[in-house]
Amino acid sequence: MVLAMRYDEMRQHVQEHFSQMLRDFRERAATDGPLTEAHLYAFRTAQTQATGTLADWLDLTRYEDETALVRSFCERRGIDEVPQGQKASLLAAELQKGYRKYASLALEHIADFDNLTLEPQIIAAPTTPQPRVQSAVKEADMLALAEVLSRYFAELDRTKALAVKTDGEKRDALALMAELTGSKPPANMTKADVQAVKAALFKLPKNRSKNPKTRDLPLREALEVTGLERIAARTMNVYLGHMQHFFGWAVDNGYAAVNVFQGLRLKRTARSDEEGRKAFSAQELQLMYSHLTDPDSSLVKKDVQKWPALIGMFTGMRLNEVAQLEVQDIELRDAVWCINVTPDGEGNKRLKNASSKRRVPVHHKLVASGFLDFFQAQKSSEHPRLFPELTNSAQNGYGRNSGRWFNERFLPELGLGDGGLVFHCLRHTMITRLVQAGVEEPLVKAIVGHSQTGVTYSTYFKEGFLPAQLSDAINRFDF
Repeated sequence: MVLAMRYDEMRQHVQEHFSQMLRDFRERAATDGPLTEAHLYAFRTAQTQATGTLADWLDLTRYEDETALVRSFCERRGIDEVPQGQKASLLAAELQKGYRKYASLALEHIADFDNLTLEPQIIAAPTTPQPRVQSAVKEADMLALAEVLSRYFAELDRTKALAVKTDGEKRDALALMAELTGSKPPANMTKADVQAVKAALFKLPKNRSKNPKTRDLPLREALEVTGLERIAARTMNVYLGHMQHFFGWAVDNGYAAVNVFQGLRLKRTARSDEEGRKAFSAQELQLMYSHLTDPDSSLVKKDVQKWPALIGMFTGMRLNEVAQLEVQDIELRDAVWCINVTPDGEGNKRLKNASSKRRVPVHHKLVASGFLDFFQAQKSSEHPRLFPELTNSAQNGYGRNSGRWFNERFLPELGLGDGGLVFHCLRHTMITRLVQAGVEEPLVKAIVGHSQTGVTYSTYFKEGFLPAQLSDAINRFDF
């Protein structure tokens, strides 16, 4: 039996980890000299960030939450039994304290370079050489940005870590970074470089590649075109977030010494109405439902228009999750018809993340609308996909055409085209209505594919809820 790690053992691991980091830092300083002004600024910024609350500090790291931080630390230290619950919180807090102390001592060491004593002194013997660190820095200096990006995306592709849309966003963001920095190698990137990137993002026109005024212009010229709408703050943060994640990976893999994009995202206290998604009202749902189920509707003329919208309405599934469905994904499980959201099948099927894989019961109104008859007809056609008319796009998966019809034709024709309503709002609506109906949070998360929190659900509850439990919960959605 493996015993849970003691608190004093946690502290010992943290102490050894940051002590080694400090020794490495001092060795690099002895070999390469003090930090540049840009790197020193980044280091001081990181130290300041570590003095806030644990939640604030985590928000500014590349880790999504304390669980990811603790898991990564345990992997580095070779700790097999990853702490859970309160122990995980304690370890995360110790890691924050450890980093704060490390940064403070490292800056003190650098400050000594500002003084030069003429008193005779004993020069300490050099520490044991660390060729691994030095060779990594030299290799990073030699590697072009394009090569580092190639290795980064190769790793993401190998692990299938990204949804199609996220992969496209990330590639666009990093291509923009390369263009704005002249493809400067990551090891040579400075804080001044990334401040220039941030300044350019403030001026970046919305839909630059589609707008006739900017689509044929070089980036530098497009930034200077006046009278255009600029990208939103949320979009800026998406770009900066992708750049920060890439540099975090580059630091971890020895291609850069400092994550120069750390802490660069805009601080926003709340989303504006224009940026945030909202739920459809009961009246809006009734209006859409009446047209989607009316065989004589002048707006809804094809099954490929009707069924993706209805599935989204009664399951809360993401657009691409619906559009890429295969016939085999519909099954009768324990007397409950279910839709399996899974990457299994054709090579182009992708999910946003691991928690997206789930089983969603077919809502009783979806059955009443004739969905099972449609499913049987598609099954008889012997085509593997539920919506064979939808083609795959490298940027948006299979959902591009359905999304454009719903957002640009269906909603505007119903008078719902203003106010930020789009297909994804169906997902927000499902979550909102289930919570309002008193459905417990773990059940809501299981239905919409959000990761569970807490040891009970995230660690021990691997089999998941029964189809009957999920069916009872989802059928409480109504309007």
